[in-house]
Amino acid sequence: MRLSRIRIEQFKKFRQPIEIKDLEPGLNLFTGPNEAGKSTIVSAIRAAFFERHRSGSVDDLRPWGDTSASPTVELEFAIEDTHYRLVKSFLGKKRCELQIGTQRLDSAEAEDHLAELLGFRYAGRGASGSEHWGIPGLLWIQQGAGHDIRDSVTHAIDHLRTALNASLGEIASSGGDSVLATVEAARNELLTPSAGKPRGVYAEALDQEAALANAIRELDSEIAAYRQKVDTLAALRREHAADEAEKPWIGFREQERAAAEKLEATGRVEETLATEKLRATQVDERIRLLHGQLETFGRQEKELETREAERESIRQRLEGATALVEEWQSKRAEAEQRHEAARETLRLARQADTRLSLTRELDAGRLKLKNAAEALARAETEQAALVELKRQAAVTEIKLKDLELLRDQHRQIRETQIRLDTAATRLRFAIEDGRSIGIGAESVTGKGERLLLETTPLTLPGLGQLEIAPGGSDLSQLRAEAKELADRHETLLQRLGLPSLEAAEVRHQTHTRQLAEIKTAEATLKALAPQGIEPLRTELAIQQARVEEIEQALSLLPPNTPHAAAFPSVAEAEAAEEAARQSLARINDSLHQAQLAAGKEQTAFETATRELAAARAVIDDPQRPERVAAANRDLVDSRAEQSTLVARIEALTRQLAEARPDILKQDIERFRLSAEQLEKRFNERRDQLMSLQVELQTTGAQGLEERRAELARDHAQIQRRVEELHRRADALDHLLKLLRDKRHALTQRLQAPLQKHLNRYLQLLFPGACLDIDENLSPGSLTRVGSNGSELGDFEDLSFGAREQMGIISRLAYAGLLRDAGRPTLIILDDALVHSDEERLAQMKRVLFDAATRHQILLFTCHPAKWRDLGVGARSLEAIRSGT
Repeated sequence: MRLSRIRIEQFKKFRQPIEIKDLEPGLNLFTGPNEAGKSTIVSAIRAAFFERHRSGSVDDLRPWGDTSASPTVELEFAIEDTHYRLVKSFLGKKRCELQIGTQRLDSAEAEDHLAELLGFRYAGRGASGSEHWGIPGLLWIQQGAGHDIRDSVTHAIDHLRTALNASLGEIASSGGDSVLATVEAARNELLTPSAGKPRGVYAEALDQEAALANAIRELDSEIAAYRQKVDTLAALRREHAADEAEKPWIGFREQERAAAEKLEATGRVEETLATEKLRATQVDERIRLLHGQLETFGRQEKELETREAERESIRQRLEGATALVEEWQSKRAEAEQRHEAARETLRLARQADTRLSLTRELDAGRLKLKNAAEALARAETEQAALVELKRQAAVTEIKLKDLELLRDQHRQIRETQIRLDTAATRLRFAIEDGRSIGIGAESVTGKGERLLLETTPLTLPGLGQLEIAPGGSDLSQLRAEAKELADRHETLLQRLGLPSLEAAEVRHQTHTRQLAEIKTAEATLKALAPQGIEPLRTELAIQQARVEEIEQALSLLPPNTPHAAAFPSVAEAEAAEEAARQSLARINDSLHQAQLAAGKEQTAFETATRELAAARAVIDDPQRPERVAAANRDLVDSRAEQSTLVARIEALTRQLAEARPDILKQDIERFRLSAEQLEKRFNERRDQLMSLQVELQTTGAQGLEERRAELARDHAQIQRRVEELHRRADALDHLLKLLRDKRHALTQRLQAPLQKHLNRYLQLLFPGACLDIDENLSPGSLTRVGSNGSELGDFEDLSFGAREQMGIISRLAYAGLLRDAGRPTLIILDDALVHSDEERLAQMKRVLFDAATRHQILLFTCHPAKWRDLGVGARSLEAIRSGT
């Protein structure tokens, strides 16, 4: 099977049509980054074959957010020499058309034909799954599924067996396999197929044997427990009688009450101690407050002295700051005089410089005005010449289309005339001297030749008249064509006002020359006036206005003074003015700083004066001495009370320490728990005695010894049954193994064609290796040469990358088997071999290149750099989508 064209529209991410044409019969490499649409193309191919066009379970084929789309896939392919064209649309516009050469199939008929042709089946309901895909599901590898081959082989097993032409199903129908099936069924009745564990009657016998053994053990335990309970009952009766006579819990309750009374007395002491500690805390706080009050009185006296000294210091600083302000004010007056003189000098210098500058600008402006006037005059002259050239060119213009039409008509007229000359009757004549003949209305003499295009009378004087009719059925049509061409040619010449084609050619040459002259004139005008004539006129007006402006500015300047030359330059005057200005600015800054300092000192002096008055008012308060004396008296009284409270707290604390209330609490708890435990144990023992007596009476009536004897008899019988079934199961298992070994040898001979294809590719990857094929035609164990010699391992035990490589090799072998059987093959690899290292990938490229000589392979990848040495050119999906 060879795909030649793929077209996809409104399918998942392809809202707009994408078409891939001219697919190669061997390797086809498609590249693109993630989300470029590689897997979407593979999904489109799968949908075209695997999904029913009327299925309602393919909403995922629509582009996102486009509920009205009709996903459409169109495929063109060939199988041997037959060309196929498949068009399938889903959802909105459901249709399926299959063209096979000249035959056409529609709808379900077309789909069923494809399923039978390629070896797959459709889902009964819903979307198709891998279990329906058959041969294509085996050969079309989805992204990330290259390592998973067993399920794909299972779904394609029937088609592969058909290709082998000796399937295991045919072997199973033989007499030998009938015996194997009977043995296997008998063996599987006793053992599980995979693990060989007991099942059926064998498992039931084992369960019965285990249950009887467990029941005997339980009875032995019950008998031993009965005897132990009899001994326990006697001991309990002795303990219960002793506690009933002594009643020890009553004494413990008396001790609990005594300890509680002591604890209550201790609690009253704790309450008194807490009250005294609270009072002591209050006294301590009062003493602290009185100390603080007396300290405040002392700080107030010291603060008065401090504020008096601070006020005097501020007053002295204020006097110094005021004197500094006066000094800077005197310096500022001098600096202002110097700055004003420098400014006047700068004004006069700038006035002289402005006069000189305006004079120079006036001279330059007059020169520019002259140049602008001359440029405008030259440009206007060139423009007039260009207009005249364009007028002449307009007169001689002939459209190239008309000229080509004249040339074509002239050529057709000439060709028609040649055809007329060829088809016309040629009449040659040689008349004797003094004689003449008539050809039509013409009288001719001498020698000559005429071409007759229509029936013409020939008059022979003295003899009569001949009528010559030229032959040829198309001569009249040629004459009509010639006349029609001549009329059209004459009409076109009249419309153009020309006498002939030669005149038209002369006019065209003249017009071409004039166009060249126009280009030269335009270039000259462009050089003179790049922006056009109007900018030149504007420039002239601007220069005139500028000259007038400069002249007016000069007239407004004061007359030149005799001492103008003695003024310094503007730069010198500006430097002198800048120096004077900066000096004045520095003096102003210093004066400002001095004024700020003086103002700050003045504010500080006023603040200090107010604070000193407030402090003096506090000291001079007449009630202050009485408050100080009262605070001292309260402090003495509080200290006396503090000493008394400390002594009382120490006495109460010693009393509590001696009473140990925590120990009293523990004693109460200990005596309570002891009484409760003893009384509880007495009651529980009484109940236990009653329960144990009833239990022993009941157990004694059950006949435990007799029951054990019956179970021992049954257990011996079931043990004999288990031994019998064990021997039968072992025999059947051994026989089944022998039969399977024989059938495996036969299967290997039948699988030789598949093994041949598999070994071809395997040697390119693992030289000297061998891969077994199991009865289900799936890869089995791999034998290869390693660093320690020959190594044997199962397919599933290989690394992910190795399983992916072996999976692709196996699929190529299946494809070879199908090709030998005449079945169509197509191999699709969607981002395969991404887990292969460089060395393995290079070997797999050899495998794929070899396989491509027999099968068409579509390889999609997002790593184009890794496949540059595959031997085929890569086709970028982005370029295909953009049409480049």
